[in-house]
Amino acid sequence: MKVSVLIPIYNVESVFARCLDAVFSQTYGDIDYVFVNDCTPDNSMAVLARKCEQYPHRAASVRIITNSTNQGIAQVRNTLLDNAQGDYVLFVDSDDWIEPDMVELLVGEAVAKNADVVGCNYYEDRPGGSAIVAQDYPREHTEAMKAMTLLKIKGVLWKLLVRRSVLVECQLRFARDIDFGEDYIFCCKLFYYARSFASVKKALYHYVQYDSNNYCSMDIDKRIDSFAKAIAEVERFYRQHGVYDSLEKELTIRKFLNKSQYVLDKKSRNIRKWCRLFPESNGTWRELNYSMGNRIRFFMAEMSARWLR
Repeated sequence: MKVSVLIPIYNVESVFARCLDAVFSQTYGDIDYVFVNDCTPDNSMAVLARKCEQYPHRAASVRIITNSTNQGIAQVRNTLLDNAQGDYVLFVDSDDWIEPDMVELLVGEAVAKNADVVGCNYYEDRPGGSAIVAQDYPREHTEAMKAMTLLKIKGVLWKLLVRRSVLVECQLRFARDIDFGEDYIFCCKLFYYARSFASVKKALYHYVQYDSNNYCSMDIDKRIDSFAKAIAEVERFYRQHGVYDSLEKELTIRKFLNKSQYVLDKKSRNIRKWCRLFPESNGTWRELNYSMGNRIRFFMAEMSARWLR
């Protein structure tokens, strides 16, 4: 069972060696490594060359695609998928790293359960230490879709081993016009097309978060707007494929949670934008476990919506 490990490269010179040590030291043998150099401006490619020399038994399985111009992460991931040859694929971000038995454990579960998608728990690595983030992967199809829609399962590919034939047959691609949330769209569509799910109850991926607070109010505003576009695309997809009614509640909650910072975050507070973004979700705060103070804030915002229509 061949696995394609897919890794984008852009400006990761200082941390790339750790990622490469982790993927080249895997206990699983049959791995196809695909890298895309998206015109990285630093010495990341020199780091890769040194690591290929250090792991000669892996070097023959390494393929490198070099973009002539910078394409951005969405197109890079599409290129990685286009060049994958394995029965399964696993994305690894080049500033993250994985446990040495990640591929072996995920493949073992995929074979045992004949699964299209196999997930795992992961670590959030921060300057102060690491914390395990547990993920609950339902095996029943609709429940798995609900969990992904609501983001009870983090909407990213890097902790999922995916049967490549599902991606090829359904022509799944990353959206190039969405800067934040393209993973969410892809994963929601993947969980619709996949029919069998399994998981390993162990943290196997290290998601590195050096500084999660280095963005300004404008960055938050862009994130809300971009993710709103992602949610709208997921809704369009669900309606097109006749599953919207089964997932409407989860999608409405996701709409509400995405825009909630416009009420709760002082730096990005904008009641007018909150009122007008997904207005069908305005009353969703009643169903969620907010503090009394925040419930009052949402009530006042909801009242304001009547005057701002």
